[in-house]
Amino acid sequence: MRNFYVASAFLTVKDYQVWAVFDWNQNKTQVIDKKKLLIILEIFIHEKSLEAAYQHFQEINYLPVSQSVLQKCREIYKKSGDFIVAVANKTLKVVEQGFINILNPEKQYDLDTISKETCQVMRCLFAQETFAADEEISSFEAFNQSVEYLATLGLLSPAVNTLEWGDLRRNSPLCPVFGFTRGTPIDRYYLGQFIREIRHQVAGTVLELGGIVENRELYQFSHVTEYQTLDVAPRPGVTQVGDVHDLAAIAPESLDAIVVFNVLEHCHNPWVVIHNIYSWLKVGGQCFCLVPSAQRLHDMPGDYWRPLPDGMKQLFQDFSQQKLYVYGNPLTVVASFMAISAEELLSHELDNFHPDYPVVTCMVARK
Repeated sequence: MRNFYVASAFLTVKDYQVWAVFDWNQNKTQVIDKKKLLIILEIFIHEKSLEAAYQHFQEINYLPVSQSVLQKCREIYKKSGDFIVAVANKTLKVVEQGFINILNPEKQYDLDTISKETCQVMRCLFAQETFAADEEISSFEAFNQSVEYLATLGLLSPAVNTLEWGDLRRNSPLCPVFGFTRGTPIDRYYLGQFIREIRHQVAGTVLELGGIVENRELYQFSHVTEYQTLDVAPRPGVTQVGDVHDLAAIAPESLDAIVVFNVLEHCHNPWVVIHNIYSWLKVGGQCFCLVPSAQRLHDMPGDYWRPLPDGMKQLFQDFSQQKLYVYGNPLTVVASFMAISAEELLSHELDNFHPDYPVVTCMVARK
């Protein structure tokens, strides 16, 4: 059981509910439907110790709401519009118009002093929102369960200088080759997920860039009638040798599909490659592309880029249809860089998605 925490959260209001937001564009959110969770979160702005926080909770939980605090919070609520509440170590402030003003003190209302005096700011600020019925927290064990729930959501984090680095406090990765010596690398796990999404779409005459013909069976592309491969050097399983930057390497409008897994990062001019892919595809043909977004350098022969989701959309902007698949979260970003294998994480840890922490970015684009 961890004994020291600090609040670390951003909250907003939508449809008369309080939501925790986890990214700049509010693509990842979580409803906070219990008032007592807000009280606990506010306590950890000022307390660090779990035991001290529980004692504080017992002292204030049943106190009547201060009318002066309620009135001040109502005034700020009306003024602030589409606001964000920033909750952190010894900090509680309302930011007008959300994250756009997170660094603009003129658009912020500091409520830390009032919060320290009363710990009633959160319930006053969100007094008119809708909440589910609160369950009684009448024991330290019940209080700790709520604390662990907030920590699981990411709204409480270990207090400063209490992080337990353990095996990650090292200057070298756990495996020098992406995690292969430990099991399945994180990016290969996500490759498998992407292949399951697209397997039924890869059909007809197909070209894989940088691959070998045996990948057809490995990926279980059962709808393929002809599987070709293109690489810069001859090796077993490569049917054609050529440079993907060379438009003349493949006949125009000759392919139903092109597979490009872990290749664009090795292309010095990836926009040229995407232009060539567009030319090689028949009208209605599709490109299936995967790039690493968080991965160690691997210069085979060179390693030039880490295309991110917005970059992928830009690269494929001339295609008539685009569908983006993004995989990853803070934990798997760390795991990828430290070469921790997929088998060392739980399924829900791997499958959890955070839009600001991509490990792998994939695109399905139709000409």
